[in-house]
Amino acid sequence: MKNTLIVMSVIVALVTTAQMFAQEPAPPVPQFGKGVERIDRPRWPGGKLNDRLGEYLTIEGVRAEQGKVGKRTLIVDTLNGKKLSKPVYIWVHNLELPKGKRCVLKKYESGQMIGTPPAAFAAAKEQGKTFIPQAAGWQWSPHFVVLIVTAPADLDLERSRP
Repeated sequence: MKNTLIVMSVIVALVTTAQMFAQEPAPPVPQFGKGVERIDRPRWPGGKLNDRLGEYLTIEGVRAEQGKVGKRTLIVDTLNGKKLSKPVYIWVHNLELPKGKRCVLKKYESGQMIGTPPAAFAAAKEQGKTFIPQAAGWQWSPHFVVLIVTAPADLDLERSRP
């Protein structure tokens, strides 16, 4: 009797699970610039090196020294061991980079919106106010979040955190 109840419970669990998976599968997560956008949730923004934010990647490069850069701008020339056809400049969110040393970092790409949103201009206009925008226009700004520093050996992620 006890064995029959166990077998019956397993059968009910299997049938219930099969019914759950037999339903229409969830649509794929929309990606920036790919396919039809859904209107019932926000679209998925992309990064500079990868369409999927949050993916574990290994990047290599050196700190940028010219132009509008800071101690956290990396010129990425290698992604997951493969040389890029054109280097990519990207902000490293949580690590000050050493000058003149090659860096190998394991990280993920994330980002945020920066600048003045169009709503701020509309609200100022509606109130008859003159609105002075920020230096940056409203835009998506991707950045890297470092998880592991592989090289240089003397670069300490913990001591460098903001």
